[in-house]
Amino acid sequence: MSPIQVGFRHLPAPIVNHLKKRVTRRRPKPHVYHVTELLYCQRKAYFNRIHPKKRTFNVRSLWNIYRGNIFDKQWSRRFKINQRTYTATREHVTITGTLDFVYNKYIYDLKMPASIALAKFTGAYISYKRQVAAYIELAHENGELLNIHAGRILMVAENVVVDEQKEWVGMLDSWLFPRAFRLDTALEEEDPSGLEGPEEKWECNPEYCSADTDYRIAYALQKGAQK
Repeated sequence: MSPIQVGFRHLPAPIVNHLKKRVTRRRPKPHVYHVTELLYCQRKAYFNRIHPKKRTFNVRSLWNIYRGNIFDKQWSRRFKINQRTYTATREHVTITGTLDFVYNKYIYDLKMPASIALAKFTGAYISYKRQVAAYIELAHENGELLNIHAGRILMVAENVVVDEQKEWVGMLDSWLFPRAFRLDTALEEEDPSGLEGPEEKWECNPEYCSADTDYRIAYALQKGAQK
């Protein structure tokens, strides 16, 4: 009898290749930033733009993204208002974001993490809450969904957890655009040293900005090229 094999590394190569083809990367435009780039580690967002080919995904990450995309497309279309994209511009910088769907006067953002065991006690990550708050602000900025003043984060994994977030009035100008301007300046000056690192440990290596090998190598290569 053959031993039991456990782990994503045992997925057959044709399936892994399929996952790689289906997980597409957003092509960034200069001075245009998606909400998700501004919520998390800004230095990570910087290097994803400067060194897009250095960003790699292991098989489990590919699966998580693939699964989320499939369910998002299948579930969102069940609602009259779904996958609606909004933009806001200040000076030369634009912020864009796409909400998942609207239901019962709530903007919903679907999350399908590997586990929500902790979320049953602590609720959604602060970045998840900020994301749905950003969509409310973007919708209102465009004069739409003005009767909606709260969002819900729908987290689905081994269970279902729903957490609520009230609107954050003024979020665009008090929080999102300042971060967008800092990231934009860093990209123009090719210097990420003034950017903020991760606020929550789960989003990436908590030492991403100071001890992560990939960061140090990429930064050294970039500085070396400028000499």
